[in-house]
Amino acid sequence: MRIIAILMILTLSSCMVSKKVYDKKCCEVDELKAQVDELKGENDAWKWKDQICRQHVLEITNELKALKDTTKVIEQLPANK
Repeated sequence: MRIIAILMILTLSSCMVSKKVYDKKCCEVDELKAQVDELKGENDAWKWKDQICRQHVLEITNELKALKDTTKVIEQLPANK
């Protein structure tokens, strides 16, 4: 009976993950989460920049459409700098 109990204890203890390995994996997961959060922030910044650029392109396109019908398009354009 003692031998069975000892074998069961040894079997169960060999299935466990050591605290050192567990802590290392937890640190790796935390680092990966931080990287994901950083990338999400960068992605949000790029989306914001993209939205602004699209808005300006739309405004310029609308202005050009409005100028298209006029006869003095060249006079209304700003001087080249």
